[in-house]
Amino acid sequence: MTVFSSPKKLPYFAIILSSKLRFNDLSYRIMVDKMLDLAKAQPGYLGAEYGSGEMDVLVSYWQDQETASAWLNHQVHRRVLSISEQCWYEEYSLKLLEVITDLSFKHANVELFASRFPRIVTKRGVLTVLDEAQAPLLFDYLNQEKAFLTPWEPQRSEGYYSLETCQLRIREIRRDFVEGKGVVLCFLSPNEDRMLAYSNYSNIIRGVFQACNLGYSLRESEQGKGMMHEALSAGVEYLHKEWQIDRIQATYMPRNIKSAAVLEKLGFDKEGLAKSYLKINGVWEDHILTALVLR
Repeated sequence: MTVFSSPKKLPYFAIILSSKLRFNDLSYRIMVDKMLDLAKAQPGYLGAEYGSGEMDVLVSYWQDQETASAWLNHQVHRRVLSISEQCWYEEYSLKLLEVITDLSFKHANVELFASRFPRIVTKRGVLTVLDEAQAPLLFDYLNQEKAFLTPWEPQRSEGYYSLETCQLRIREIRRDFVEGKGVVLCFLSPNEDRMLAYSNYSNIIRGVFQACNLGYSLRESEQGKGMMHEALSAGVEYLHKEWQIDRIQATYMPRNIKSAAVLEKLGFDKEGLAKSYLKINGVWEDHILTALVLR
């Protein structure tokens, strides 16, 4: 989502929904997206901005007071607010405002700020944080590799494999990156038209720990070529140099020989066995605990 600015159409109107959430789950975020899609289809819609944190703020902008009021009182809009009172909101405030001043700034050097998200070129691909326009790459990867990856992952609902959910996941991935919570690096083909592998450096903890957890997957067709090692080598180097993470933890099921080999080649050491550690494909599975210590 971009910053909205429309200085040539002053005055215009804004509807601001400020809320504190009891639950910020996937269903809530899908609901917000659905409401934005509905707003876009209404007469007089100009744009929107959304920010999520301790307080959620959703702002929609309208051509005039009449169209803003129509959205404020839209039957579906009101119905969703009523449902949200029961399901998600601790409290909220809904305001209609007239915008009479609009000052904006955008840095001329867009490339300087685009570099905030890494794009690491390796021998056989590109390791990067996806943007929303690349959601079809994630969608294809998940659906084409569904049968292959299912035995090694938690049970997923059908909604997990939709393009809409992929778009939502990418927004969360980028938000988590900006907030320093996690780094998801996808390994793309050299021309960036196909996703080959997925790596997730999550649960980043600073201070006396400086550590994270690593999860990863690779297309079936790319197995045995060293692709996962290539992607993870570049990712680990990036996390260590740019994020100062010097302990990376990873787990694998004892029967997952390929995963064990990848981690061993990267220098991960075994630290123990966790019984019934994670529920994988509906079964509580034992996992080998490993870590790469770069201190």
